[in-house]
Amino acid sequence: MVRLLATLLRSSRATVPVARPLCFRRGYSAASGGSDDACLSSKPVAVPKEDSAPSEESSESQISKAPFTPTIGPQGMKLPTSSNRYIPAMHLLLRDGCKCPLCVNQHSKQRNFRMSDIPKNVKPRSVDWDGETLKVKWENDIPGFDESHTSVYSHEELKKPSANYPYSPSGRRRKRQLWGSEHKHRWVTYEEYMNDESTFSDAMRSLARTGLLFVKGIPDSREEVEKIATRMGPLRNTFYGATWDVRTVPEAKNVAYTNQYLGFHMDLMYMNEPPGFQLLHCLQNSCDGGESLFADSFAVANQLRIDDREAFVTLCNLRLSYEYNHADHVYTNDWPVFQTYRDDKTKATKLTHANYSPPFQAPMFGKRRSFSPTVNDFEALNKFANMLEDKKYIFELKLNPGECVIFENRRVLHARRQFNTATGQRWLAGAYVDEDALLSQFAVMSRKYPEIWFNSKQQSKAESQKEEGQIKEDES
Repeated sequence: MVRLLATLLRSSRATVPVARPLCFRRGYSAASGGSDDACLSSKPVAVPKEDSAPSEESSESQISKAPFTPTIGPQGMKLPTSSNRYIPAMHLLLRDGCKCPLCVNQHSKQRNFRMSDIPKNVKPRSVDWDGETLKVKWENDIPGFDESHTSVYSHEELKKPSANYPYSPSGRRRKRQLWGSEHKHRWVTYEEYMNDESTFSDAMRSLARTGLLFVKGIPDSREEVEKIATRMGPLRNTFYGATWDVRTVPEAKNVAYTNQYLGFHMDLMYMNEPPGFQLLHCLQNSCDGGESLFADSFAVANQLRIDDREAFVTLCNLRLSYEYNHADHVYTNDWPVFQTYRDDKTKATKLTHANYSPPFQAPMFGKRRSFSPTVNDFEALNKFANMLEDKKYIFELKLNPGECVIFENRRVLHARRQFNTATGQRWLAGAYVDEDALLSQFAVMSRKYPEIWFNSKQQSKAESQKEEGQIKEDES
């Protein structure tokens, strides 16, 4: 037994015991929902006494490597880190995540096996962990893989296995800067946006955090909105076209094509996948009125959660119906006002999307609803609507020719003041880009320019702005 334990502690290289599986008190918690104790034996691991030390050679190795000796059970392992924490890993999922040249084509990045090919009793034959790199050789591996097959994982991969980690600055659950009327939004020149990749990356970082970006100095051409959009990703084509025009037309099928006041809304809520980002490039705006208004729905929702948590929860559960109902096109869908997730680290409820577009709401009287909850829904919705009209949340400007606004459609609400066509012209060219395309662009830029996306100085600057009341972190 002494020899066996000496072998275990000789270095960070561990051989899986057969007679008694190692264990730890809380075990591994799988993403699939398995309990911690399911992976490991309920019996405590035997620890060698001080007087049962191995040879001088192994003792020296133990001093340098022992802090990173993994704890291995029949279904999972714990990998200790330098920060006195551990990384849990289930054998099945660890084997499934192998990206060695035998498992994944290094050019196409596509797998050479199926998840279902992995035997359920797969387990490590040997484990080598030095705190930064994990190397595993497998017992009961996929048929066709011999004993030389070695899976290698970096510390970063083990902590963040997703290609675009949701909580990273480029991910779907990235931190946001909440803003109001006084926030100074990012402007970038057309030349820099199109031809200076570093500046473009910085602009994308700002768009990822605030959901609002402005481009100026754009050539006077209707084609430019497509160039600006495709700099970020492919155009989202809809029945409005790949690009479209916002200008007054007779008998308009959309209130946007009139000169009337257009209240806060989000576009295409009646579709199964509303566009992630929208662009509006100003070509003409010489008439009186026609100012553009923007509001951060995440900031308003966060304040609503603080002021009236019951109303906030109500809007998380309230699904509103939307429709586009014309002779040539019929669309209908419904969405909760607030879509949320639970932060894995803080356990706080945070927003992924807001869905709100009163001009396009559809009737809901066909749904069976009790009167009292319906009244509560109306009251919560009215509170949110009234908060949106508060000037402290509204950023207003009149776009000039040669300027373009880019905004996150399911976060930033937009509106427009009435304008007088007798005094001039107002013409905007528009386009959409899907959220997936922007998330991809964010990830690419963060890999190319990590100093921009992960720079501590930029974080400090944001924090100082937060302290001045210009920016708040999303607390919803």
